[in-house]
Amino acid sequence: MRLHVTLERILYVGTDGDYRTAIETETDGTVTVRSRETAESVDVADGQAGDAVVVDTAGVEEPVGTVRSLADRTETTPVVAVVESTTDPVLVFDVLSAGADDYVERDAPSGRPRQLVARLEATLSAAESVAADDVAKLFQRELDARRRTEQRLRTVLDRIPHPVFYRDSEGVYLGCNAAFETLCGQDREDIIGHRTDTLQNEQLAEVCARHDEKVRRTGENQVIETTVTVDGEQRHVRVQKAPLSDEEAGIEGIVGSVEDVTEQRRQKQKLETQTENLEILNSVTRHDIRNDLQVVLGMAEVLRDHVDEQGLEYLDTMVTKGHHAVDITRQARDLTETMLESEFGTERIPLKSTLETQLDEIRSTYSRAIVTVEGEIPSVSVLADGMLASVFRNILANGIQHNDSSVPRLRVWVQTTEERVTVHIADNGPGIPDERKDEIFGRGEKGLESSGTGLGLYLVDTLLDRYDGDVYVTDGEDGSEFVITLQRA
Repeated sequence: MRLHVTLERILYVGTDGDYRTAIETETDGTVTVRSRETAESVDVADGQAGDAVVVDTAGVEEPVGTVRSLADRTETTPVVAVVESTTDPVLVFDVLSAGADDYVERDAPSGRPRQLVARLEATLSAAESVAADDVAKLFQRELDARRRTEQRLRTVLDRIPHPVFYRDSEGVYLGCNAAFETLCGQDREDIIGHRTDTLQNEQLAEVCARHDEKVRRTGENQVIETTVTVDGEQRHVRVQKAPLSDEEAGIEGIVGSVEDVTEQRRQKQKLETQTENLEILNSVTRHDIRNDLQVVLGMAEVLRDHVDEQGLEYLDTMVTKGHHAVDITRQARDLTETMLESEFGTERIPLKSTLETQLDEIRSTYSRAIVTVEGEIPSVSVLADGMLASVFRNILANGIQHNDSSVPRLRVWVQTTEERVTVHIADNGPGIPDERKDEIFGRGEKGLESSGTGLGLYLVDTLLDRYDGDVYVTDGEDGSEFVITLQRA
């Protein structure tokens, strides 16, 4: 549906023929639009000014002079200036001061031919016209408000520690913060209004301009990491870019930030070196030391038939300590592998075979200990990983190694619900005081440095936390009872 107005004649001063034609089209031809390229070519006495004058500031050489000339000569005929959305606000102020009754931005809704005609009609039919100086004062207030907003934006940007910049679709800098000035080694006035290739640091200029076309084409954020020279020093930077978009106009520019990640890079390399050294240490602990200990234990068993009754007591102590040392190397290996994992997850692990294998191994290693299972171990699966065996092995070994009874005894039983599996391991040792029941797992600020903490129990607590399970120790019938809770798979 076309818009019908009471306007009959409009004078268009400018050079955009399409815009002039669009004004007539929006009124179904009920309004006649005459066209002139300059104010001097308008014969006001001949009535060429019509009912309203539209000055297209982009199509005349002297916008302010053109508006002033027409406003002075037409007197009561309203003059409206059409400006570009990127026009300097000061120029708009000058145009209004020169006598324009109003202004519209070409790309804004008010600047479209349909809305422009409606605006002209409203101006004509107003009961009381607004004086030009009142419009100028109104615009001055708007201009001051805009400047305050821009100053607040600048203050906010300058508080951001990372360099930040934004450019239009042509690659011209529209703004930046103080950190970007420092990075570039240039004042803001030498950056804003210029393209990237005007930056003094050519490497930085290339990085800031890289992938601009991809951002505009895809509308997706881009991240670039590279090395540039800043003040004679190699710095590793991460540049992040995002499109500046408008619902109607689409992508109008790019906003970006530059983060100096040199120190992060160094720390990462340092951590990688430490990890590599830890892996080497783990390998030595796992193979060399443990192999030597196994040789010692083997020779100790050979000696059993060659020592007297008094010597057997010392031999048994040596064998027990040797097995303990082997357990420590295994715990160190398991803990190292656990801590070096960058990613981990859980899977279905069979409880029965995993627990029974560790029970058999403990019976074989500590032949003087008595290990019994009360009831049946259910054939269910739990959520864990391949390290679950280490959980059971460490708690079983702990119940024997720290047992002061002449014959260490372990009792094991399992309880299940629809969602959980609970494994109980009780010993006949000396028990654990209440104040140390958390400390033995290395919980709290000290971790492994906590007194009474062993590698094995710290590893147990770490693994069960990964499995979303739990472990705690309570008082048993004769000694301590460890309670391990796992999720059913």
